[in-house]
Parts: sequence; structure tokens; C-alpha cells
Amino acid sequence: MKPVTAPDIAVVIPARNEEERIAACLAALAGQCPGRVAVILVVNNTTDRTEDVARDAAGQLGLDLTVLSLRLGAQEGVGTARRIGCDHALRSLPALRYLFTTDADGIVDKHWISRTIAHLKAVDAVCGKIEPMAREAGILAAMDRHLGALEGLYRRLVQDFYARHVPGCADLAGTHGEAAGASLAFTRDAFVAAGGFAPIKCGEDRRIVRTLRGLGCKVRHADDVTVQVSCRLSGRAAGGMSDALRARIGQADYLIDDCLPPADWLTRRAYTETLGPWPPLVPTRFRIKVCDLPRHIEMLKTYRNSEWLIPAPDAPAATLSQSVRDSEAPEWGSATVPADPRPQTRRDTFPGTSVAILKPTVGTADPERSPR
Repeated sequence: MKPVTAPDIAVVIPARNEEERIAACLAALAGQCPGRVAVILVVNNTTDRTEDVARDAAGQLGLDLTVLSLRLGAQEGVGTARRIGCDHALRSLPALRYLFTTDADGIVDKHWISRTIAHLKAVDAVCGKIEPMAREAGILAAMDRHLGALEGLYRRLVQDFYARHVPGCADLAGTHGEAAGASLAFTRDAFVAAGGFAPIKCGEDRRIVRTLRGLGCKVRHADDVTVQVSCRLSGRAAGGMSDALRARIGQADYLIDDCLPPADWLTRRAYTETLGPWPPLVPTRFRIKVCDLPRHIEMLKTYRNSEWLIPAPDAPAATLSQSVRDSEAPEWGSATVPADPRPQTRRDTFPGTSVAILKPTVGTADPERSPR
């Protein structure tokens, strides 16, 4: 096999005022796939020594580092920074095959690159698993464990719902299901096909994964690709992880993750075959408050267990993931199947899935009514 003579892997890292963390971030990348990796640090709107610290660290570690220093406008943000860094990689690295991105406050696993590339031999994009830094995990102790468990259970139920009803999403069942910018990677062709990262303040990570799935690309949520991230409560990106943590620590009835739709929204979209790709983006007016989760959990369990959802005969069933079966809290139990008062039904199968739904021939609910 001909040896690689030029970097074919780019790791893009947006950074703003990260002088205290950037050296550790870069140190975690040192020694991974030597000679193949070019790191592109996009330093934006920074008032500290992030760039100087990064250059010093890269010199000591022997990293191939390029620093892009710029100032973003008021309507721009981390999505813009990732896009600029990736565009630079596409222009400047003629041998480029893989594009990675992480965050400046993250510490990737020592096998982060090699394990991701192993997955990219079979798929177009890899979403890694995000874990809290052990030394900062104490911050999470202030969160309500019961509410956190409810949101975790609901996430697993929603992902299983997508796995059963949306073509191309069977892989979601039993995985972490996240699509965080702290650990994303793409083949060059897939990244270009998706049009790159959207130049927006926040949410560019989930948006590109949604786009890829919509294009029919294969996305894998890999549990063996991990990165530890900061639990700090003062973050750099509006709407990012720090904001989410603050809400969960400081509010008794916070809004849950905006990729988790209301249960009735899900079932109605499944009924009309209009769910769209994972991960969804729930409009603010439809987002669920954590204290309302028991009702939505019960609705999804009822839908899953009822006679309205039965295996289609001509396709293998997308089985319910073990993670949901094992994690069901005993206090919820299994929903009782209600008697169906409607005398006539027809049996339809979702295209590309293993699920058939008994649909009413009369009395169909208005699909445009509010889902909550």
C-alpha cells in the first residue's frame, strides 16, 4: 500500500476565549494517525491568549496546526466558525478524505480518530458519544435526578419510535442518538453533498446530520467514539450545552431537548408518514416542559403496545431496543390497550419500514391541530 504523503484528515475546532482549555484539547489529538492529521483552529471573537497558547502547544506536541483568526458578526456563531474551518480544509488539503470537528473545551478519546475512520469505511458520517469530564461532573449533582431519568427514558422512546417508523433510521434504536459538534466526522464526499455546516449561531451540528439523512446518506451514532466535554455553566455558544445545563440546574420545569417532539406530534406524523429525518427540530411553541413528560411517556408506551401497531408480514420487524426494555421504570408499567370504538379500519404499511398501522376510514383527526 502506498504511504500517505499528505494529510488526508482535517480536524476543525472553533474556539473563543479558550486559553485555559485549548492545550488539553490539542494534547488529546497528538499522536493520533501521525502524518495524516491537519488541525484547523478557528479562533473567533477572542480577547484572551487562545491563539498563542495553541501555537505553543502545537509546537511542543508536533501537531500540524493552522490557526484562522477572525471576527464574526452578530448573526454568526459556532456554525459559521465550523464552516470557515471546513472550507479552508477543502481548499488547502488536496488529499483530504475525512473531515472531523470537535470543541475547544473537549478532550477526545485516544482512539477517537482511528475508531471513527473504521466506521467511515461503512458509513458517510459518524456522531460520537459525549461524556462529562470526570473532574467537573460534580456540577451535575445539582440536577434533579428523577427529572433527568424521565428525559432520558423519553429520549430512548422517541429514538425507538423513529427507528420503527422512519426509513433509514433503524440504526437509532439502542444508541446514544446524539449529533453534537463535539464529535462529528464525515467523508469528504458526504460533507460536500450536504453543503457543509450552516453559518448559524447554534444548531449547525444537528442540521447537517438531518440534511445527510434526508439525502439518504448513512449516519452512525457510535458508542465507541467518545469525547469528554466541559460541564461549565458559562459557555461560548448561545443555546449550547452550558445553557442546557443551567436550565436543568436552575429551573424546576425547564424545556426538554428540542429534538424530542410531543408524543401526539410524533404519532400524528407517523400516521401521515411525514416525520422527516432524525434529529428533528421542535419549534419553541411545541417544546415539552419536563414536568409534562409522564403524560408523553405514557402516550408513546400506549401507542407502542397497542393493537394499532403490529408487525407487517412482508418485512422483518425493527425490534424495540434492549435499552428501552431494560430502562422502563416500574412505576409507569405497561399501558392498557383501549378498545377501538371505530368499526372500520384499513391496514397500511410505512414505506421502507416494518410497521403497519390500522388506520380509520372515517373520523380522522385534523393533522394540523396543535400537538399539545
